[in-house]
Amino acid sequence: MELCLGDGGGDSNALVLPAKRNKRKGTNQVESKKEKCQKGVLFSKAGFEAFVTDPHPFNKIDSDHTCSESEPEVEKTQSWRDIGKNDQDHVKEMPKANISRVSKSSISPAPRPLISPTIVHVSRPEEVENTRKDLPIIMMEQEVMEAVNDNSTVIICGETGCGKTTQVPQFLFEAGFGSSSSSARSGIIGVTQPRRVAVLATAKRVAYELGLHLGKEVGFQVRYDKRIGESCSIKFMTDGILLRELQNDFLLKRYSVIILDEAHERSLNTDILIGMLSRVIRTREERYAEQQMEMHLGRTISPDQRIFPLKLVLMSATLRVEDFISGKKLFHDPPPVIEVPTRQFPVSIHFSKRTKEKDYIEQAYKKVLAIHKRLPRGAILVFVTGQREVEYLCQKLRRASKAPSIKTSKGDTRSDASEVSEINSAEEIDMKEINEAFEVHGSSAGHQTDRFSSFDEDQYDIDEDELDASYDSETGSELESFGDDGGSLFHDIPESDSNVAEVLGEEGGIASLKAAFEALAGKTSLNSNSDAKEPISDIVDSCTGKNSGFEDNNSPGTLHVLPLYAMLPAAAQLRVFEEVKEGERLVVVATNVAETSLTIPGIKYVVDTGKEKVKNYNSSSGMETYEVQWISKASAAQRAGRAGRTGPGHCYRLYSSAAYSNIFPDFSLAEISKVPVDGVVLLMKSMNIDKVSNFPFPTPPDGAALDEAERCLKILQALDKDGRLTPLGRAMAHYPMSPRHSRMLLTVIQVLSKKKSSGANLVLAYAVAAAAALSLSNPFVRQFEDSHKESHDLNEDGNIKVKDKLGKLGRKKLKETVKMFREKFSNPSSDALSVAFALQCYELAESPVEFCNANGLHPKTMEEMSKLRKQLLQLVFNQSGVSGGENDLSWTFGSREDVEHVWRVSHSKNPLSLYEEELLRQAICAGWADRVAKRIRGSSGSSEGDRKVHAVRYQACMLKDTVFLHRWSSVSNSAPEYLVYSELIQTRRPYMHGVTSVKTEWLVEYGRSLCTFSAPPMDTKPYYEPLTDRVLHYVIPAFGPHLWELPLHTDPIEGYKDRVSVFAYGLLNGQVLPCLRSVLESMAAPPAIVLRPEAAGQARVGNLLAKLRMKKIDSCAMLRKVWKENPSELKTEILDWFQESFRCKYFETLWSQMHIEVLLEPEERFPKTSRRVKVKS
Repeated sequence: MELCLGDGGGDSNALVLPAKRNKRKGTNQVESKKEKCQKGVLFSKAGFEAFVTDPHPFNKIDSDHTCSESEPEVEKTQSWRDIGKNDQDHVKEMPKANISRVSKSSISPAPRPLISPTIVHVSRPEEVENTRKDLPIIMMEQEVMEAVNDNSTVIICGETGCGKTTQVPQFLFEAGFGSSSSSARSGIIGVTQPRRVAVLATAKRVAYELGLHLGKEVGFQVRYDKRIGESCSIKFMTDGILLRELQNDFLLKRYSVIILDEAHERSLNTDILIGMLSRVIRTREERYAEQQMEMHLGRTISPDQRIFPLKLVLMSATLRVEDFISGKKLFHDPPPVIEVPTRQFPVSIHFSKRTKEKDYIEQAYKKVLAIHKRLPRGAILVFVTGQREVEYLCQKLRRASKAPSIKTSKGDTRSDASEVSEINSAEEIDMKEINEAFEVHGSSAGHQTDRFSSFDEDQYDIDEDELDASYDSETGSELESFGDDGGSLFHDIPESDSNVAEVLGEEGGIASLKAAFEALAGKTSLNSNSDAKEPISDIVDSCTGKNSGFEDNNSPGTLHVLPLYAMLPAAAQLRVFEEVKEGERLVVVATNVAETSLTIPGIKYVVDTGKEKVKNYNSSSGMETYEVQWISKASAAQRAGRAGRTGPGHCYRLYSSAAYSNIFPDFSLAEISKVPVDGVVLLMKSMNIDKVSNFPFPTPPDGAALDEAERCLKILQALDKDGRLTPLGRAMAHYPMSPRHSRMLLTVIQVLSKKKSSGANLVLAYAVAAAAALSLSNPFVRQFEDSHKESHDLNEDGNIKVKDKLGKLGRKKLKETVKMFREKFSNPSSDALSVAFALQCYELAESPVEFCNANGLHPKTMEEMSKLRKQLLQLVFNQSGVSGGENDLSWTFGSREDVEHVWRVSHSKNPLSLYEEELLRQAICAGWADRVAKRIRGSSGSSEGDRKVHAVRYQACMLKDTVFLHRWSSVSNSAPEYLVYSELIQTRRPYMHGVTSVKTEWLVEYGRSLCTFSAPPMDTKPYYEPLTDRVLHYVIPAFGPHLWELPLHTDPIEGYKDRVSVFAYGLLNGQVLPCLRSVLESMAAPPAIVLRPEAAGQARVGNLLAKLRMKKIDSCAMLRKVWKENPSELKTEILDWFQESFRCKYFETLWSQMHIEVLLEPEERFPKTSRRVKVKS
């Protein structure tokens, strides 16, 4: 080791920072070694140099001393482990440095370990090398690695297809990250993806390109499907998995670098991870500095306890990084942004002269026909808002294509006849995971997460007034708020039966993921647009003749029209990659699923309506509304870029440049601004982050949303009145799911732990099925919509509506059919239990698809629900035993196999007893205790304007306005006085969905924080309840802001003195120990006088109450405890209550019997035949 002895030397434990490449100002001359020595720079023979952060505390040497070229001895310590074997041979003794003056505040940025260059040699297949060299990211490897080495956080921006997803982990791997040869970098390279299938696809691709084994050096983990070897260097996982690891190990000691991919999607999990990792980075830097100080003082730190700084790489497909770099709350120093250059064919942008908001579907129809007639070959991609619009426009274009000649319609070309062509689904391939690859959680700008992009994007377009259309519950809404797969931390759920890895392992599996792999491997081009405003006629000549159009321009051929939306089966989605017949033109009508990660080959023309459908959540009212609104500018750019992936293209925007400039937002809101954040708050509280508002969110949630989340968690009894986590809340936090669903499942477990039931396993099975039913869309809806594919039309607002074209007879027959399907599975007390029973029958059916067709159920929804049920059941057993240490919060009745067995054996129409059904309804009430509605008595139909509302009216607890119970709810026939709902959806009017009838006593038990209690009625008396060993009195509760008066309710007495007085009365009256009942006639005074305040002056009353209060005896349990310590306690005070004749002859026998009975359990002291049922006195 060469030592500089300018201002002072440094030892191997000195706090060092990598040296910068300093040049003198105004010259290109590099500083000499001597000049650097004067600044306290260390050199190694390997060429590595480092600054000593504070050279002044070192022992001073004469100022005229020159740099020594000798090799002074340096003490070998663990802080130099990373120099390398060659350098270590030259490490000798050197003077110790005094670093006591170096404080934490002086270490900014934090010190980094000395690391010798580590190179990991990789042998790639020739095909991979040829592919990689064309990726834009490859040319920037040096810039990326320099930024990573010099900064704790780096942001990489590159459009889809630049290769960042697959290549950046390889850059890090080749630089020594994840290698055991470098201690500071030996931690795993962690890579997160928002979707499960992307994890599997990228893991397989990276392993293939590096020539490594999948499941060994390159591993992956999705939920409980985990393949990681002991020598794993790169680990791919969903963001929820990493969030779960953070809960268990906040410092993430196993990792040396974390890559968060698709950060531009701004999913809830990613935003939480960014905030937490910013603190992990800072904490690990501080711990590293502390360990260096400790080691300098001679303390030994074992290798497995060593902590090195963590690197964070954020990768985004857009330049929307302001939230990450602005302000110092998230990162103290703004991280550098590396922009990967785009590689895009030119795309001409054509704006409309005018913006017509009301008939954008008709405008899109005309534009497609105009393109088809006038412009050369090339596929057309049309963006609309939802499934119903997709199906309608596909149908209309097919009809036009079947006409003898295609004309540009000046009027309405809609036809009332013709069937929508059915999608061939003969191949029943389980491709849900592949489908997820195409389901964009959100565009790079117009973000729409799983919560907002329903499996059926249009399930709420029809309301009660349009042919009594069916209702739904939003898909995956709460359950996937924080899942491991981009739904919500709160899901660490096992993989479904169809193993995704096996699908990807098949030869055809990769082919079926053509578009996804094109994006990953960089075979697609990137997006850069050129603006133009010329009409179609002006650009015809710009299209070359060799590739211009069809053989007969007068007859342009037919259109091959295909839909593309999230609810479409995966096999049908893959049809967009099939080659079209000669003379046909492909037209894909899609939702924003096609905006980003899905690249459809051959797209040359994009027709952009500029609209999207989003689901907005009002935190104050709990109301969710579907709104069609303008997309963001970034989303518009993504849509236009679809036309330039495989060649030059054109984008026709059905809105004006003025509307684009003045109305369109730059970016859409992050997910955290659109969803309930109760799960986020619960997670933070479980990680001891009490002040959630201080958490460094990239985009902080609204303060009102945080307040509403805390209010919700207090109602769910997850937080106490001071906002601290309760044992129940800690158990709920262990469940990676919505707090409402975890509260529901834990309530079932709690109640069954106290009240044994022979059917406990079946109850749990139905509870899990009901949770799945409350998390996905209503499976009955599709049979109605499929029957009306020919009745879609446009209303004046441009949205697809159902128009009455079938006639009264057809409508009546349709209603009868729908009613028959629903009544077959209907449970009159709960929508969730109705769907749960349908799910059980579905899983027992020999042919599930035929079962769905025969019973009006949607196959894909039922399949998804079935998989979710199995995952949730596994989750219950995985979490049992770790639920906060509470015995009543763990399942103890049977195994998962036992539950599955009873689920598959019991299939009668009423598999549950009334008690078991009530228990499930009670659990649902516990999870949605603040979403209560009370029936408004009066006419079942009320007039609003000129229209008749055929729905039962209710008053929602948290709203002022009236809400409605849909007539197709299974609860609508009984229309109970009180009910809870899982969702409130605003269409033309607010409808409740996921409805369950509840009892008033449940509202008091589970919604206690919403209740106010009046003074006990004068005509009632308090009493002791032996079965619960509590002292109770009657109260009149009022529920919610509307102060609904509930029936008389018994409640524990809070005042200690009053509680003791009532217990004394119960003790003397034989309610505590039954042996005293037979001797009431021998008492000197009636026991009831102890309840009278004026009787406290009597000796026998005063003495007994005083002794009970002194010993704090207000229950049988406390009496047992006192007598165990002193059997003679209370003997004198009770003796005073008996007549003289009884004391001499019988009291000793009575006293012995009392000591025997106090040891018995309540059920033994009061058998069922003698239990007293309390009524008003």
